[in-house]
Amino acid sequence: MLIPAEWVGAAVASWHALLQSASGPSGLYVLAALSFAAATLIPFSSEAVLLVVISAQPQHTALAVVVATLSNTVGGMTTYALGRWVRHWQTPDAWRWAPQVRHWGAPITVLAWVPGIGDALVVVAGWLRINAWACAGWMLLGRSLRYLAVAGLVWAL
Repeated sequence: MLIPAEWVGAAVASWHALLQSASGPSGLYVLAALSFAAATLIPFSSEAVLLVVISAQPQHTALAVVVATLSNTVGGMTTYALGRWVRHWQTPDAWRWAPQVRHWGAPITVLAWVPGIGDALVVVAGWLRINAWACAGWMLLGRSLRYLAVAGLVWAL
């Protein structure tokens, strides 16, 4: 099944408009909203938005990293809550990741930022009812290290 060309065009135009607004005075608000959304089941790169904000407002680099980290962690906890809520629906992803998440517990959610597996790990952590505060702490650690690395790359270049 192919995606209609007009949908792709609209998505690209929307992404371009969001990145342009991130480079303006409301960049930190755009960063917060998109970092939150990127940590839910909506797949896109919040790192790109962080790069735009840092490039446009280098004096706010530390604040941008904090905003992205906190917003992305709250989004991750929303995904965790979704996992708790859908506990009575057992999905194939839950079956596949449940043994690893059960074995490693909350520390595995430090990988919540990893594309492709992060959302599944967080949903399963909620599904298994692993301690929410511990998951939040581990997610905060992983996400902050990721955003610090992205900001460091901007300053290194």
